[in-house]
Amino acid sequence: MAKLSDISPAEDERAIAGLISGIYEAFGAGQVNRIEAALAEDCTIWDVFMPELVRGHEERARFHAADQAQMRARGPLTWRLGQPLVGVWGDAAVARYLLEFEYQPPRALMGTVRITDVLRRIDGRWLIVHHHEGLVPTGTP
Repeated sequence: MAKLSDISPAEDERAIAGLISGIYEAFGAGQVNRIEAALAEDCTIWDVFMPELVRGHEERARFHAADQAQMRARGPLTWRLGQPLVGVWGDAAVARYLLEFEYQPPRALMGTVRITDVLRRIDGRWLIVHHHEGLVPTGTP
């Protein structure tokens, strides 16, 4: 295992961007275990479709089941993940990025989501400790 001092910021940024893109690939494939593997045990989630803060493994299991069910109830999903803007400070990092999505009928929906992930390096691996989503407002405020 490389020491922290041997890892460049660019390597950390690439690792974090790869972790994030892997999560969305796993979501599209219905691979909840792959998503969970990217999350710290105590990870919390503010999801764009859920009003409550998701905390703990049991709540995340219910959240993943509901999230996969809503995806299956809609038509085909396409998305475009923006390049994350990643800041790394030792064993802590923040990634900010946009996700454009579109569900086709029968329950069509489209939008752009602003996402912030807070990460920690735990046992040499980057893991998400908090995931926060919010829809980008449309129209005149």
